[in-house]
Amino acid sequence: MAATLNATALAQFAGARPKYPEGQGTIGIMNFIVDMAAMKAALGTIDGSASDLIQMWNIPALTHILSVAVKLYKAEGAAATITIGDGDAAAGWLASFSINGAVGTTKMTLNTDANMLTGGKTYNATDTLDITFGTDTDVAVAIFGVSVLCAFYEFQDLPPTAWH
Repeated sequence: MAATLNATALAQFAGARPKYPEGQGTIGIMNFIVDMAAMKAALGTIDGSASDLIQMWNIPALTHILSVAVKLYKAEGAAATITIGDGDAAAGWLASFSINGAVGTTKMTLNTDANMLTGGKTYNATDTLDITFGTDTDVAVAIFGVSVLCAFYEFQDLPPTAWH
């Protein structure tokens, strides 16, 4: 049975959003490095054959994700794949990507991926960006980057005089 492991508090996934001036929304790219050796040390064995899932990032409420991209920095050394999604769809952002391919290989959300069919996805409530592993029983070597293009909505508070 697949395990769901919460990795959102690990140092490699720190940060909820890019820094920006208070009171303004922003469009930004969140960049994460997924180091599977560090993941295994912190969380235990990641079993791709059981479709283990890692909750990578706490998506703040009022965030609109436009696209997700992945880049391979170090191959796993055995057949292994990932999908990237959220609580609604395990592969909603990125369908199968080999983390045992050629170093430097990249893949971005395609217009055939579930969330791109609707122009991205707005999260009205918090959710997590999830990586689901496939094939390899002990994913422990690969290093890959995940970039998330998103807009953060933030509303300014009304000054007290506006309540009159």
